Amino acid sequence: MATIPEEVTTLLERLPLSDQQRVLDYARRLAGSGSPRFPRTSLPPGTAPDVLLRITVSPEIGEAMERALEDCERIDADE
Repeated sequence: MATIPEEVTTLLERLPLSDQQRVLDYARRLAGSGSPRFPRTSLPPGTAPDVLLRITVSPEIGEAMERALEDCERIDADE
């Protein structure tokens, strides 16, 4: 299966030059729009790993979190 950039490239190569230019202009506008889809930093905001490693929880809370995660992984075919 092709990646999105590979598929875009394949499709772009099939277009006439004038349409290729339109696609390029559109992509430049998207990238420069300040849209939240294009973060201005190299990494997304978050918590540093060393901070996360210092978090401790009781075994009971850990088990409850594990059960909650397992519930989230279930797929209900009726929904």
